[in-house]
Amino acid sequence: MNMRNHWMRPLLGAVSAMLLLNGCSSDSGNSASGGDGKSIDLNVMVMLESDGDEAERQSWDSIAKTYMESHPGVKVNLQMQHFAGVEQHRTWVTTQLIGKTAPDIFTTRYIWDQEDLKKGLLVDLTPYYKQKTAYSGDQPWEKLFSQTILQQLIGDDKTYASVPNYVNSVRVLYNKDLFAQAGIKEVPKTWNEFLDAQEKLLKLNVVPFAFPNSKPGDYNYNWTIRILTEELLTGVYEKLDIDKSGFIEVNEYVRGVDQGIIDIEKSPYKDVFAIVKDWSKYWPKGYNGLDFDTAGDLFLQGKAAMVMRTSAQSKALYETSARKFEMAAFPLPYLTKENHPDAAGKLMEIGGVPAGNMAIPKTIAPEKMDAAVDFLAYTTSPKVQGLLAESLYRTPVVENAALPDKLKGFQFVGDRMQLNIYAGEVDKNVTENNQKLGQLYLEGTSTQEKYLAELKKIMVDGVKKKMSDNQWTKENNYGIKAP
Repeated sequence: MNMRNHWMRPLLGAVSAMLLLNGCSSDSGNSASGGDGKSIDLNVMVMLESDGDEAERQSWDSIAKTYMESHPGVKVNLQMQHFAGVEQHRTWVTTQLIGKTAPDIFTTRYIWDQEDLKKGLLVDLTPYYKQKTAYSGDQPWEKLFSQTILQQLIGDDKTYASVPNYVNSVRVLYNKDLFAQAGIKEVPKTWNEFLDAQEKLLKLNVVPFAFPNSKPGDYNYNWTIRILTEELLTGVYEKLDIDKSGFIEVNEYVRGVDQGIIDIEKSPYKDVFAIVKDWSKYWPKGYNGLDFDTAGDLFLQGKAAMVMRTSAQSKALYETSARKFEMAAFPLPYLTKENHPDAAGKLMEIGGVPAGNMAIPKTIAPEKMDAAVDFLAYTTSPKVQGLLAESLYRTPVVENAALPDKLKGFQFVGDRMQLNIYAGEVDKNVTENNQKLGQLYLEGTSTQEKYLAELKKIMVDGVKKKMSDNQWTKENNYGIKAP
């Protein structure tokens, strides 16, 4: 595990980030000191996206400093850590929680928080979401977030276990110089245009698309399957959205699987996988052994024309001096009727995946609780959100924060996903095994039939567990309330 720890590291390097937060002290909340007037020490672990990005460290130093200036009764001790991968991060979280050694606030992931909450390891933040904060104006904290974000955060039992501080939107980043050399005058919008562009790029003897697929934490396979599957399922929404909320909630997903409405062994669900396998001819040789960082290196070296990244992940590529070409972003092109009869013919967005989620362990000292919640609320204030966007390319998680010009390419331009059956917040076992089983299918050592049969079993087993845990049955309509 590649980690760098330091409690309350010196704040001298934070000058540029502090300028962006100038005046943040006016967003002060309560003193947040202990009830007896004693000062509070808050230990906060922040996960760094990049180990070598000093701007990320400076930004969090600045956030901590400005918070302490406006809350003299609180001392924020920052521990900044970088993990080599998702699996290492999960191991750290689990070890800290089970060992009862977790900091007062720590970075987790939204695909784990509900699991840890149900185990009694995290504080239930639901009551706090329902209240006003010093930074939410005249409305409850919950109202600052879009319904799309809240849908992904909320658990089966309508609970919140963490607070995100930015959102992820997925885009294709491309080398504009290579596109021009290949005679590609406009970025592709449809799937066929996308494939045609890659055919032209092949003639330049470059890899059209650097697609990493060594593990679930390489993300690309999961993103692709989720986006393209959703584009074939818009006709199924009406059968699944029983409460007419505009989203397929977890209990509606459970109902869909239990009643066979969602069956990944049948069309159109199963048809996505062949489309992706056909696309893989434009990926690097050995893509199942290619990791996320190495794919980025191929792109920076001009050996690959495209990669897929979130806004936060794109920062390193935009700012590095190693890049000698112009780059820009566009959404993953959408399927049309030429690709599948059920294609919606329009872009479906993953929809702003919550990221940078922070949670509070159940072991926190009671006298620290108010300060911990207030600090979490502070990270969602417009000024802090503006700093994260400007300095770290992180799309704001709240709707009242401005989006910098450099993130305009990551604005949502498509329709929001409603079902998203392979998402981690629905069933992380399905998410992880989809990629692992998918590797075997893509390399030809497993048939599509075997792949989907094994994945369906995992999906059905997960649904049965959710039904048991929540006492959902067909008779009680899986806990779904009619509109």
